[in-house]
Amino acid sequence: MAEKFDSPMKVLQQQAKVLGLAVDGRWSVDTLAEKVAEAQEDKKEADAKAILEASDTWVYMIRDGFAVEDERLRAGGTFQVPSEIAERWYECGVARPGKPR
Repeated sequence: MAEKFDSPMKVLQQQAKVLGLAVDGRWSVDTLAEKVAEAQEDKKEADAKAILEASDTWVYMIRDGFAVEDERLRAGGTFQVPSEIAERWYECGVARPGKPR
C-alpha cells in the first residue's frame, strides 16, 4: 500500500496558516517557501525578544542550556531567564538559583 504525501504547496500553505501569513494564490512554490521562511525567522526573533524581556530570575548553570534558540548558556555562568524556564531547569538539574554578578 502506497503512502499518501501532501504536495509541497499544501505543506507550505499549512505552515503559512500556522504562522498567520496571508497567502496570495498567485505565488509559486518557491515564492511561498521564501515567504514562509521569512515569517519563521520573524517569529523566531519575536519569540527570542519576548523571552529576553520576560527574564526575571537569576540561575547558575550546572549544564549548558538554551533559553533562546541558538544562544547557549554555558555551564558555570550566571544568567537571567524567565521564571518558567528556571523552574524547569531546577527540576531537571540543569541549573540552580543564582545571584547576579
